[in-house]
Amino acid sequence: MPGLDGKIALITGAGGMRGVGRATVMKLAGEGSDIALSDVRREASDLPPAEVREEWGGIMTVSEEVQALGRTALPIYCDLSDPEQIEGMVEETIETFGRIDILVNNARAIIGKDKVPVTDLDKEVWDHFLSINTTAVFLASKFVARHMIAAGNGGRIINIASNAGKQASANGAAYSASKFAVIGLTQAVAMDLAPHNITVNAVCPGPINTDRMSYWERDQAAEKGITQEEFRSQIVENSSQNTPLGRIAESQDVANMVSFLAGEDSSFITGQAYNVNGGQLFH
Repeated sequence: MPGLDGKIALITGAGGMRGVGRATVMKLAGEGSDIALSDVRREASDLPPAEVREEWGGIMTVSEEVQALGRTALPIYCDLSDPEQIEGMVEETIETFGRIDILVNNARAIIGKDKVPVTDLDKEVWDHFLSINTTAVFLASKFVARHMIAAGNGGRIINIASNAGKQASANGAAYSASKFAVIGLTQAVAMDLAPHNITVNAVCPGPINTDRMSYWERDQAAEKGITQEEFRSQIVENSSQNTPLGRIAESQDVANMVSFLAGEDSSFITGQAYNVNGGQLFH
């Protein structure tokens, strides 16, 4: 019997063709979970080139993949900058499935506009990163935890943080601040929810080979006269050479850790932040 048979999972940021969200959806569905999966509606300018080229259907396509495994899927479009939409996403999941056993806070702001020195960082960009990467994690956890507590069956909350939440770098003030905050939030919420047998943990990936949209990569590629995908492949190659295990993470590597934290084998683990980075960072 699959390890998560009959569980209900809510996963944000699940619409990317090569993203951690999709990989996590498919991993948990393959282990027996029914899935509520969300993402924001994006214009073509906010999508990676491969998704535009292949006319990728986002969470609707991922939902079809879940159903092909014999599980139930509930796609929900949700703008995580809007607290009312976050609460609505949670309520729609409860109305459909009756409960939520696993919450995976995976969604993040599109990077690129933040990759400037702090002296040039616009407050609007700062606010956006904190809103999507941190405040939305807080709100989703708050709303889901209320239902978990009322149901009395415990639960799992898993937040996707980052290497950048443990070690900052130049031109990364907004992103690092938002991800450092996720780790602190993970620890605090773990303490709050421990009496209810709800564990709360974080996964901290290093670079991931996801082809996620980056405004910075798009602009750098244009300056060099190459495609965004060609520039991305250069970044992947350089990062791989700087990783002890010789490659950067694939989305499946992160999904595997999420699956462990969602299952019974992790029942005595809470408040932790696990690196998935091939040895790039050790604390």
